[in-house]
Amino acid sequence: MKRLQELLGEFKALLEEENRLLIESIKDKEASDKILKNVAKKEKVLQEIIGYNKEDLEKFRELLEEIDELSQRNRALALNNIEFINDIFDAVFSASAPTQYTKDGNLSTKKEGLFNKKA
Repeated sequence: MKRLQELLGEFKALLEEENRLLIESIKDKEASDKILKNVAKKEKVLQEIIGYNKEDLEKFRELLEEIDELSQRNRALALNNIEFINDIFDAVFSASAPTQYTKDGNLSTKKEGLFNKKA
């Protein structure tokens, strides 16, 4: 049980670090690189947490709720960052820019733009 509590605490700390990095990533490329490393660490911790059964996890309900809240906050922050980048991209390259990030982080191509005009 102690190991599970340590893992959940580590995961929560990684989410808190991710939150800080998401805020910094708009102005600092290094923060973006650190986010990728953070995600890899989170995946590693999650793989170990998955090995525990539901009853073991129920004992840490409050910590799990905090983790869930942090996860939702980080997701919202990441989506806001994507929208901010899109706004900057549109401002620099005009509203007819050929590509744009979607809310799930993918690039979408508009049917017609400066570089992909139909003949």
